[in-house]
Amino acid sequence: MNKQDYKEHYGNLITENTKLKDENTKLRIALCNLRDEYLDMGGDPKQLELFDKNDPSQLSIFND
Repeated sequence: MNKQDYKEHYGNLITENTKLKDENTKLRIALCNLRDEYLDMGGDPKQLELFDKNDPSQLSIFND
């Protein structure tokens, strides 16, 4: 791969990464909106706990 091909490929990766970050942000907002709607309807917040809080190797999506 020559220098120009490398620059072009690198530029494409940066563009793709930016698009993925934007999509991730949109998904986070949608997830938070769904969570809020669920809670507003009287949903049990404990049902939103997807992971075991006692296991530090697992992620927690909703940090209160």
